Amino acid sequence: MAALSYMQRRASGTYEFRKRLPEALAGKPAPSHIRDAFPDLVNPKTQRFKRELVRSLATKELKQAKRRDHQEALKAARLFDAAVEALTPRAIVAQPVNLDLKQLSDDVFAALLAEDEAERTDGDDRRYLQTPHERADWPDLAAVPPSTQMGMSADHAHMYGELLPVFEDEFRTAYARRDPKIVYPETNIALKARGIYLSKSSPEFQKAALAVLEAHVRAYDAMKKRQRGEIIPTPVVAERSADELGPKLSKALASWAAGGSAHNAKRPNANTVTEAEQAIRYFKELHGDLRLGEITREKAREFRDAVAGVPAALPRDLRRLPLPELLKRDLSEFKPREATTVNKIVQVLGGIVSRAEREGFLDKVPGFVNPFGKAIRFSVDNHQTRRKHFEKLDLKAIFASPVYANNERPTGGGGEAAFWFPLISLLSGMRLDEIAQLRICDLRQDEDTKRWYFDIDRTGGRSTKTNSSIRHVPLHRELKRIGLLRYRETLLKRGGNLESPLWPDVDAEGERTRSSAWSKWFGRYLRSTCGVADTAKVFHSFRHTFKRMTRDANISEEMHDALTGHSGRGVGRSYGKGFSLKPLAVAIDSVKAPVDLGALRWEMQRR
Repeated sequence: MAALSYMQRRASGTYEFRKRLPEALAGKPAPSHIRDAFPDLVNPKTQRFKRELVRSLATKELKQAKRRDHQEALKAARLFDAAVEALTPRAIVAQPVNLDLKQLSDDVFAALLAEDEAERTDGDDRRYLQTPHERADWPDLAAVPPSTQMGMSADHAHMYGELLPVFEDEFRTAYARRDPKIVYPETNIALKARGIYLSKSSPEFQKAALAVLEAHVRAYDAMKKRQRGEIIPTPVVAERSADELGPKLSKALASWAAGGSAHNAKRPNANTVTEAEQAIRYFKELHGDLRLGEITREKAREFRDAVAGVPAALPRDLRRLPLPELLKRDLSEFKPREATTVNKIVQVLGGIVSRAEREGFLDKVPGFVNPFGKAIRFSVDNHQTRRKHFEKLDLKAIFASPVYANNERPTGGGGEAAFWFPLISLLSGMRLDEIAQLRICDLRQDEDTKRWYFDIDRTGGRSTKTNSSIRHVPLHRELKRIGLLRYRETLLKRGGNLESPLWPDVDAEGERTRSSAWSKWFGRYLRSTCGVADTAKVFHSFRHTFKRMTRDANISEEMHDALTGHSGRGVGRSYGKGFSLKPLAVAIDSVKAPVDLGALRWEMQRR
């Protein structure tokens, strides 16, 4: 009966069948032999598997549409299964397997009756999809039972009863011919839940499929009796063991954060781990530390919507509250969280679950699909969220503000960081966190060219956004003229060593990155003091501005990607570790700021 969930109605009134491809296929590159064999599953433009299979049911009649929907669901399941097998064929199990066919049949029978019981108890799904206020806007539609009411509505029960004989007849006919192909997908799911993988051509699989088919015949016969009002209890199935539900979310987080055990195995950076820990904390406060096999798409959506209700920036006392308690508070005075941020949080959890899948921790969870997949992420209006570069008027306002005009160092600005961070980002394109993590030794001089440069790496406890972010960025001549090297020398004279932070007054905020608290200060300073009101303009806008400056200087895309740490395109760019310092220095010397910075000069603050 689960096939009914794949049907929806188009605006024209025609019904269509929609089903997401398995994670093993969705969006993945399709080899040529797969493209030829499964054209319906492959996007001809991208040469990748589609993410969803959509077929018209060619009818506007609900009853006929439901019958065709079930048929399409069976076809799709077989098609998906065949494509997965063709893409990654499994070896045939030669030796006999230890499989209790009666237990297999009984388990499938119990699962089918449990689905039927849930359908009869929960009734019409529409009661959960709209509030009474929303339904009041559509007075001409059929009445929908309230969400507090148990059971089916009369029309729902009537339609359900008409479909049962149709399905029962299909399974009985197949069983009479001892042809179990109709339940191949269900058989694969049942076997996978037991950790058994068999070729369809093997005698063991055929026997198992026949047992599953027999369970369907028995189940639909029982459902028909229920439809007449007979009391048919749902058999009690032993609860699945912890091994069959996969690891707890907290354990999956630890495995993901540790990365691979081999040398050079990729691990998430510290910032991403911190974000993931916060996301897991919220999920556990909302649902508990569930095993991955217990996390449904519905629970994932509830988590997404709860996180969306948490504003972007909160005072420390509110941040410490458990998520359910926090959502009870009036948070209307705070800025709402962006959809892109919510999606990023969901994506992090999806990555943790995906790694658990790759490690085989979920092989025994029947029909498992990552609940944090793209299907539950918000659609985003990229035009509204896109960061903008700073215009000339913005830059003039920033570099004429009290930090530069009056040599002020506001509370929260991290001392000299308030002066240097904007200048460095404008004249190098470096990210805020890259700048904030610098040590004195990370501003160094090249032995061959004698050119000073920023060494952006993961040494000394630092982290980078991506592997391509590891790079050398030559010091712009304007930064040298303004006094960055003099500032560096001052730190050493005051007792700092080469391993000391380049910005000693910038502190990390709890578990957050060193740049977190500073970023909040700059946001306030930019709006209230500098008068830059456009919320699409933030500190990251300096990086966008630098990109524009490199294009204005006719620097090649490959070169300015090397300067800013963008990955670029093509494997060949990773060979030889990119450009040497000399051509990078030539490139950055040709970059000019859109405004005159000639009046700026760093002066040492008295202590």
